[in-house]
This record gives sequence, C-alpha cells and structure tokens, in this order.
Amino acid sequence: MTDLSDDHMHLLALARRAFDAEQGALWRDNPEAAVDRHGAACDALWDELQRQVDMQDGKVPVLEHPQVAKIKLARRMRREIIEEVCAAIEDMEGREL
Repeated sequence: MTDLSDDHMHLLALARRAFDAEQGALWRDNPEAAVDRHGAACDALWDELQRQVDMQDGKVPVLEHPQVAKIKLARRMRREIIEEVCAAIEDMEGREL
C-alpha cells in the first residue's frame, strides 16, 4: 500500500467502522443497537470529513461544548426523521389501503 497521511488513515479507519456496522448478527438480534452503532459510525465519518475539508479550506477548527454538539445532532436527526416520514406519507397518499 502507498504511504498515506495520518488523516487519510484515520478517515479510512472510520469508513471501515461504518461499513462493518452495516453487517453482522446485531441487526438480527438487536436492530435498535445496530442502528445506534451504525449511526454513530457514520456520524464520526462525516465529522472527520467535515474537519478535513474545513482544514483544506483554511478554516480554523472551533471547539464546541459536547452538549451543544449533542443538541445540533438531535436537531439534525429530528429534521431528517420528519423529512423521511413526510416522504413516506406522500408515497402512501397515492396508494389504496
């Protein structure tokens, strides 16, 4: 394998964790825990991508209190859930039950 930077190696490790979280017996045995694990892995991957893009753009990272980050994540998740539910309702409106 070619020489990769520490940032690139970290990104690949996070991606592998997300890919691994897509599979396994946990989905059969405890889907809720599997969703939590996969969601956390994907969030970590996207956060790292955002960090690297920001650094590439010359932005200085801003430290954020964990509670503030948690609130932002909750808002984003709520928005995404509402969008998915609305889309599902729109799909069902045209169908007969």
